[in-house]
Amino acid sequence: MNKKLPVFFMLFSVNYVTFLLLQNASSQPLENPSYPISTIHINHADAAYARYKKVFGQFGDNAERLYQQYGTFALEFLEEYKIEGLVLLEKFGKEMAGLHPLLDYRDIFHLYANFGNTINNLSIFSPKTLAEFYKTFGDEGLKYVANNPENFFLLSEDKDNGLELISLANNKGDIVFPLTRRHGMAFAKLYDKDVLNIVMKFREEGLLAMKEYGEKAKIIFSLFIDDDTFCQVIRTYGYKQTIPIIYLFYDNKDFNSQFYTYLKTASACEWISSWWYGTGTSAVTIHNDAAIKRENARRAITLIFELGNDFLDRFEILDISNVKEEAITTITNKLRNFFISDVERVSRKRIRQEDITFQDKLFAGLDILGFVPIGGSVSKGARLAAKGAQFARTIKGFKGLMHVTEDLVVSYGDDVVPFVAKYGDDGITALKATDGNILKLSQQYGDDVVRYVSKYGVDAGKVIERYGDVLSLARMYGDDVIKYTALYGIDGLAAIQRHGKDIVLLSSLYGDDVVGMSILHGDDVISYATKYGSSGVKVIEKYGDDVIHMAKMHGDDVIKYVGMYGDDGLRLAGKGKTGLFVMRFMSPKVFAKCVKFIKYGLIASILLILITHPIAFLTGLVKALAWLFGTSPVIIAIIMGIIAIFVIMRFLRRFRWFFKPLLAFPKILKALLLQKM
Repeated sequence: MNKKLPVFFMLFSVNYVTFLLLQNASSQPLENPSYPISTIHINHADAAYARYKKVFGQFGDNAERLYQQYGTFALEFLEEYKIEGLVLLEKFGKEMAGLHPLLDYRDIFHLYANFGNTINNLSIFSPKTLAEFYKTFGDEGLKYVANNPENFFLLSEDKDNGLELISLANNKGDIVFPLTRRHGMAFAKLYDKDVLNIVMKFREEGLLAMKEYGEKAKIIFSLFIDDDTFCQVIRTYGYKQTIPIIYLFYDNKDFNSQFYTYLKTASACEWISSWWYGTGTSAVTIHNDAAIKRENARRAITLIFELGNDFLDRFEILDISNVKEEAITTITNKLRNFFISDVERVSRKRIRQEDITFQDKLFAGLDILGFVPIGGSVSKGARLAAKGAQFARTIKGFKGLMHVTEDLVVSYGDDVVPFVAKYGDDGITALKATDGNILKLSQQYGDDVVRYVSKYGVDAGKVIERYGDVLSLARMYGDDVIKYTALYGIDGLAAIQRHGKDIVLLSSLYGDDVVGMSILHGDDVISYATKYGSSGVKVIEKYGDDVIHMAKMHGDDVIKYVGMYGDDGLRLAGKGKTGLFVMRFMSPKVFAKCVKFIKYGLIASILLILITHPIAFLTGLVKALAWLFGTSPVIIAIIMGIIAIFVIMRFLRRFRWFFKPLLAFPKILKALLLQKM
């Protein structure tokens, strides 16, 4: 029994050490704030590593980290979309992973690649809600929700109406959304620049007429919007009792109403014909159908203006398509006086139009339509902005018009107004940045120029004028092409032409210096940034060609470990493969404690680490052997434990005498206890 005690003690010690090795070898910290690069390692025997070996080879630490965070979804995404997928995962990984069970990863890529910065607006919706909306309304629906999340509720209320509203927005601009919210889809369908002008001029009367009578009211208002008599008639008697009667006359091609028949029987036909047409031409000589309709409507306007309620009261209005003329049995003195009065006296009854400024019209019209934000105001340049409103098709354009100032118009001319109506505040920014030169640039190079200049300033305009090809590259690889060409000139443009979208995306993710360092240190910078991210970029920025030379000699992960250990890592990498072996498989915390040993030489450092941190050393050895044989660290640790037990057993048999004092100690202790008793 006593002989078994040392054996048990030794076996317990070996098992405990093996347990520690297993725990240290298999546990991987997800984050180590002491070092800029994550120390995650994927077991090379892992099925995911075997399946996505190329992905791990191309994306290195980035792939390992993203795999730990988002599972095989991240690896599939990287395999399919390469660097573009990396950028999206870095920016929106959590949101994308939440959508993965609900949407195919191809749909997720399409969703997040297409909407740029506006995709952040969709984060307020749950993954399930967003996925269902995307399946129903696709890219076009999400485009309008990303621009304004409030549109989500308008579109999702009813699928058929939502699809119809999307189609309407594609044709007329996103201005249809506030119109629909405030006035209904029927009015949004009717809306165009003519309706805008009508509402701006007639305010609520024009709006209500459009909503109630639709296209028929629009026809009448459009025909006579500049007619002083018509304006006064609408303001005096309102749209409800005037528009239906005017449309009745407009729609009656033969003008065979009972009222006109009565006039003809009163032998006043010749005079009325002469007065109405201003010539001696008879109505029957007018053959143009549109002209006949317009003249008939003008007659009704004149009769309402001159006779007022005496004329209006002769009609019963059920709706605009159902207006009945009452039978005429008598003729009032006022009606009789109309026909016998002198034309000169009638013509003196011209109306003085109400003094309404263009600013008033613009603000009132936009406010009624719902285009003016709460608390908004119209600039001093609204007199000209009123002219530009007819060119605006988007909310952005109308908001831009709110900020047009008289100074802008004076400085850059009347073309400023339609320009701002088209591009909104971006147009104003571009105007100021280029001192008005953007007006010429946009005509010469297209709409994209305005966005580039408003985003990157006047240098963008100079780049576009200097390097014509940069526009086509920007359309293929993104707006930042303009930015990097402005920063690095022809060298930056050449780097983008060599690497395409990859270098633009990596620069947008890890900093503008990626392009600059690619120019300075060579094309390998792209590979290092892809594998090691921002830390790899910082390492190259700090150590330049020295670290790149070592990486080419000993492996790309030199960049990683120099990033982790700084100058000490660079010195150890200079020792060659053995130095890298220590860094690759030693715990970062232990390395930080033992880095002082490097001054004694590499071999001495390894021995000192073994003496001072044996568990950490053995853990690193387990990882190294696991990597070497392509198997799990757990298996290596178990094998090492079995070997250790075998060696200890052999040691116990051969050096049994070494343990005799230990065996004698219990006997002596027992004897002493018996003597005391």
